[in-house]
Amino acid sequence: MYRRNGRGRLLLLVFIALSIVVITLDFRQGEGGPLGRAKEISVAVVAPIQRGLTTIFRPVGNFFASVGELGSLRSDNAELKARLEAIEQEVREAEALKNDFAALSRLSELDEPWTSGDFVNAQVIGTSPSNYRWARFIDKGSEDGIRKNMAVVNADGLVGKVISVTRGDALVLLLIDPKAAAGARIENRRDTGKIQGNGEDQGLSLDLIGSNSEVFEADEVVTSGQDGVFPAGIPIGLVDRITGDVRRPDQQIVVEPWVDFTGLDYVRVLLDGPVVAAGERRSR
Repeated sequence: MYRRNGRGRLLLLVFIALSIVVITLDFRQGEGGPLGRAKEISVAVVAPIQRGLTTIFRPVGNFFASVGELGSLRSDNAELKARLEAIEQEVREAEALKNDFAALSRLSELDEPWTSGDFVNAQVIGTSPSNYRWARFIDKGSEDGIRKNMAVVNADGLVGKVISVTRGDALVLLLIDPKAAAGARIENRRDTGKIQGNGEDQGLSLDLIGSNSEVFEADEVVTSGQDGVFPAGIPIGLVDRITGDVRRPDQQIVVEPWVDFTGLDYVRVLLDGPVVAAGERRSR
């Protein structure tokens, strides 16, 4: 069986070779030669074989052509990727500028009695590595008139106070820090107390409000102005819940702050702070 197959292949190759010779001779002789009939037979046999070979080898040729273009395609892909990354970076920068503009617009529109004095706007630029966990650096300092114990606010309310200053920057202790505190009261009521931080997710504690005082959930809490640091009336937050033993001399009041302390961007330092101690020079 294998010999016959081999012999058949050999005869086919011989016939193809003879057909090519006949076609070549006929073309050289010209049309109407004695080999015209042989040419027609040869063409009829060879043409299907040629089409089959073309069908087989054309994809191979296309493959190698694609391989040749692979380097160019990689280069184009890298260029497109770089352009896409550049566009994405521009979009991020545009979003940041949009957010900055919105924050500064809200701060510039702040028009409350407790901001009627001198102030300076500053940008939050970093977290403090000090012992205070909830403290932030701002990009303004003593050259801009800032000094220790000045109140810091934003468009939502009380942020904290300045605890250290250099010529070009200052450190602000946020109200949510356990070491921070401010005089506070329920708005439109006379009872005053002290607001204190408990960390980021625990809310603020309003203490020293008498147990006989009427306090309700959703009451607004503001600064009392009796601590010598923060002007009166700065919004702090809303009463979230009232807990504790009613037999205690003061109620345990949890306050949800207005300020988002995790998303601070721009703040305002109130330069008309506490009274300057004797012998201390206040620079503006």
